[in-house]
Amino acid sequence: MTNKKLLLINPVSSLRKGFTLKVDAMYPPLALGILAALTPDNWDIEIFDENFETFDKLIEADLVALTSFTSSAYRAYEIASIYKKANIPVVMGGIHASMVPKEAIQYVDVVGVGEAESYWESVISDFDTGKLKPFYYGERLSMDKMPFARHDLFHKNYTIDSIQTTRGCPFNCSFCSVTAFNGSTYRMRPVEDVLDEIEMVTTDRIFFIDDNLVGYSKKSKEHVKAILQGMIDRGIKKEWWTQCSLNVADDEEVLELFAKSGCRMIFIGIEAETIEGLKDTNKKLNARMGLDKYTEAFNKIHKYGMSVLGSFIFGLDSDTVESLHHRKQYIINQPIDSYQTGILTPLPGTKMYREFEQQDRIIKKDFPKDWQYYSIEDVVMQPARMDAETLKNTMEEVWLELYDKKTVYRKFMRTLKDTKDVKTSSWALTTNLVYRAMVGEVFGFEPFSTEDILGKNFPSR
Repeated sequence: MTNKKLLLINPVSSLRKGFTLKVDAMYPPLALGILAALTPDNWDIEIFDENFETFDKLIEADLVALTSFTSSAYRAYEIASIYKKANIPVVMGGIHASMVPKEAIQYVDVVGVGEAESYWESVISDFDTGKLKPFYYGERLSMDKMPFARHDLFHKNYTIDSIQTTRGCPFNCSFCSVTAFNGSTYRMRPVEDVLDEIEMVTTDRIFFIDDNLVGYSKKSKEHVKAILQGMIDRGIKKEWWTQCSLNVADDEEVLELFAKSGCRMIFIGIEAETIEGLKDTNKKLNARMGLDKYTEAFNKIHKYGMSVLGSFIFGLDSDTVESLHHRKQYIINQPIDSYQTGILTPLPGTKMYREFEQQDRIIKKDFPKDWQYYSIEDVVMQPARMDAETLKNTMEEVWLELYDKKTVYRKFMRTLKDTKDVKTSSWALTTNLVYRAMVGEVFGFEPFSTEDILGKNFPSR
């Protein structure tokens, strides 16, 4: 009997290419790898990944499934329409479809809401019997039996792979939809499963995609310590980065394990350098720590040879033109090695989106087409203390200075001085060049290469 064909598609916005601008910044679609692992053996499976190739013609399949972020949702719908016309069933899941299922169902045959592990078996079974339903709802299951993603199906040009060790977040930052999607309970995957999957990965670098690798309790801290010690004990030689809260620096034993197991960079959601800005985002943990603790945390991370990737939001309700420039200067002056600097973007499913919608402050609302602009580089809402054009023009000034050659070069040299590690410094430099390319899409900045900053004799990442 001939196997059926499942085509999994990772769409990329044609308007904002984002991390696809530099291969070093891309990581594979883990959710599609997990779907593949959940699919029975009598299916042939292919992942088509627009990170590497634009989808421009129908690929034969019996069933198609897509996942997307908000900024790539319109592109997902475009691709889905090709298969709808061919009467090939299309399933869409992921965070965007889960937040706006009534929108998504207008463009696909099936919408999967929430985590797929608990509903994908039903989708396959119902397809086999010709009884697909329009909606399937996922439960937030224990991660004890989470399958290993099919890393073998990811595009061979990825230089970094994705691993997940936990799900859920007890905080409720107003701009973030993680809690709505994964829940507020912090769920942890068995340590041995994580280690076994890491050993399956063939790339030299890993992104732990957890929203907070260390978590928020003594139990979660012991969990990550066991994983990192396990990497050391097994002799796993991978360089990696991840996301954590500022309080990761409170425990130097954890920082030491991070460094010894190969960590090069820690993404920290700082968002603002003022109490007013932290209140705007409901960033309670940062506010409780106190602004005076920020620099101390950065320096502790540097002590162990790792870099800080700080995330900042511009266009908060308390922001003025002056405060935007103040935040820019804070980033330049602080021992922050690389920086994601985005315009406030109310994403569907967040408290912020609901509030802005009620206040009629959403200005990019020709949906689904305008979802392309929800990528943190465009102004999609009416700011509180300036008009949208002023915010856009000010951000052009901010970004020109943050990502110009002089600033990026000085950041590299400071990272080298603070961490005493060439590879770590190169990670930070590459990250800044990625963000330069991303904001350059909006304003036409030319991208820089490492050679542009350091000359021909630059260190290898």
